[in-house]
Amino acid sequence: MAELDNVSKKVLDDALKEKERELNEARKKASLVIEKTEGKAKEIHRSGKLRAWERYKEVLNIEVSRAKSELNQKILMYKIGLVDDAIDRARGKLTGLGKKDYEKFLKKTLGVLNIDGGYYQIGSEETNIDGKMIESIRDLKRADGKPDFKKGIKIIKGKAEYNIAPDSLIDSNIDDIRMDVALYLFGKEK
Repeated sequence: MAELDNVSKKVLDDALKEKERELNEARKKASLVIEKTEGKAKEIHRSGKLRAWERYKEVLNIEVSRAKSELNQKILMYKIGLVDDAIDRARGKLTGLGKKDYEKFLKKTLGVLNIDGGYYQIGSEETNIDGKMIESIRDLKRADGKPDFKKGIKIIKGKAEYNIAPDSLIDSNIDDIRMDVALYLFGKEK
């Protein structure tokens, strides 16, 4: 029986050694798997952080661009308002010309247009012009009929018709005037 105990003890010792060896191998494999997994987790984390940072920069750039665009739009609207205000003030001054200034305006305009001879009509609400003034400036005759406009004068020479009023002068050149006023007020933009 002692032999049986020795054999049993030997079998148990061998089984214990085998169990320890298998446990050590399993621990080594588990340790390798954990290291690999931790490495992959770190790489995934780094990659996620990088993508998040890139997305953050992209969204930030979009928001900054949108804010700049809104600000530029507000500045542009303010500038347009200033230009329109300057033009309205000039129009107000021109429509409020006195008789002498209006006469100078007509002389200059008729000279530039090289109008001599023909017929004229005075606007129904015009207070600064009378027949004497026009006839003293150029050789024009009063046209028959009621005028179909309120301010300024209309000159008819053959088939040509000229509508002359300070504010119509502004209206006919409004785009050029806007550009000149904007250039004067704000200079050349970059």
